[in-house]
Amino acid sequence: MTVASMFGQLIPGSITAKADPGRAREGERSNDLAQSARAQMAHWSHRMTRQPELATAREIAGLSDAELAALAGEFTLSPRRKRTDATRFATPFGVVVFAAGLAGLMLQEASLGAAGRGVLSAFEIICLGSLVVGLVAVALGTMRTFSLTSVDLAYAHLGVYAGAIDEQHPFLYKTYLLMRNSAAQAYRDRVLMTRGVLRGIDYVLMREIARADEERVMTLTARDVSALVQAAPAAPQRAAGAHEPRLVLVDAGTTAAA
Repeated sequence: MTVASMFGQLIPGSITAKADPGRAREGERSNDLAQSARAQMAHWSHRMTRQPELATAREIAGLSDAELAALAGEFTLSPRRKRTDATRFATPFGVVVFAAGLAGLMLQEASLGAAGRGVLSAFEIICLGSLVVGLVAVALGTMRTFSLTSVDLAYAHLGVYAGAIDEQHPFLYKTYLLMRNSAAQAYRDRVLMTRGVLRGIDYVLMREIARADEERVMTLTARDVSALVQAAPAAPQRAAGAHEPRLVLVDAGTTAAA
């Protein structure tokens, strides 16, 4: 190996070593953002189970577009909620322990047969204890899974709420129909001017705004409503410099000569 080849190997290595800290910092920053988005998804999912949907929708709508985009990105990466509680392994652990205990008893029965029946041995006691422990673990895991069903549903709803309303969003046509209401349309315009992107959570608020506006109309008196219903359409206004065309009398003799 020549000196030139040694320097050729050392120089790229030194450059890579200098670039590694920058890459490491970028990796740490992306990991922090992913953990923050994951923590926010868990926070809002549990919060949605403790208060009404509209109250949570108002709070989520107050987040910035970057925060909502981070939530939508986290939901895209993991559409199903990942459990972090200590009992998430209770069911598979119980199944394994129960299967081990049952297999031990079957082997004991096969090896000893009818002659070995009598006082329980230490091995059989351990196997019976394994059966009991397995059943208890499976029961606890199943109960915990059912108790977290509402959180799983809230997690799915949160992903839909944080997503931008595009051609694949389930609220696309419903949002378009709500645009016929003037109050909901005003909210939509304000969101587009301030935040820039209309998301699923905005559909929930537009729906509530339209419902409240319809209830406001129902509070009007019958006389006012009948006047609005029977009001004739306004006549079109003429332009300021426009002149009405007038008929011109044509002489019959002149017409015959022509």
